Amino acid sequence: MNALVALTSASSTAFPTASPTADLLSMVMSLLLVLVVIIALAFLVKKLNPNLANSDEFKVVRSLPLGSRERLMVIEIDNAQHLIGVTPHSINYLHKLETPLQEKELPELAKKFGKLLNPQSPSNKKN
Repeated sequence: MNALVALTSASSTAFPTASPTADLLSMVMSLLLVLVVIIALAFLVKKLNPNLANSDEFKVVRSLPLGSRERLMVIEIDNAQHLIGVTPHSINYLHKLETPLQEKELPELAKKFGKLLNPQSPSNKKN
């Protein structure tokens, strides 16, 4: 029994307790590591999947949410605009538009964020 008490007291003195400054430094370094990992993963996703935005052949002109998961979308394919309904389970073709809709002008703040996130985009070079 005395050996057990001596062993526990020896082990508790062998490992000094960490100071609050060391704990704070460890927490900040862990946070920075997590942020670096998130930025690196975002960069990799952007490089590995470049077709996240509209292409020249297929473009979403407008989107109108109808519910939490349903929406109407006007898409442009081969210079013709089509109205489609999108649900979680299906995509339904509804109508071909005779008179095309104009694309909405983005707010200035959205344009700045677009330039920041994708500086090589052709739409950003026009603005």
